[in-house]
Amino acid sequence: MFQKETSVKNPTGLHARPASQMVQFCKGFPEKITLIAGERQVDPKSIITILAAGLKQGTPLTVQVEGGNEQDVCEKVVAFIEGLEE
Repeated sequence: MFQKETSVKNPTGLHARPASQMVQFCKGFPEKITLIAGERQVDPKSIITILAAGLKQGTPLTVQVEGGNEQDVCEKVVAFIEGLEE
């Protein structure tokens, strides 16, 4: 397992459009990806769990990846989250 800290930079948080983009991006990886925000664990391959988490700008996240290419996938997911813009 590999994990890295980041936070939501998008001014509007992970609402419908960026959440949908995130789901499509993460579904491209076979590894298990989990976003951890406080006590909440979020599956970024499920738009329902992303929207239910209410991830707003500034929310600290831990991106956790398990599988064959953990570090590379984790770095890509962190870069995707940090690069999200409305």
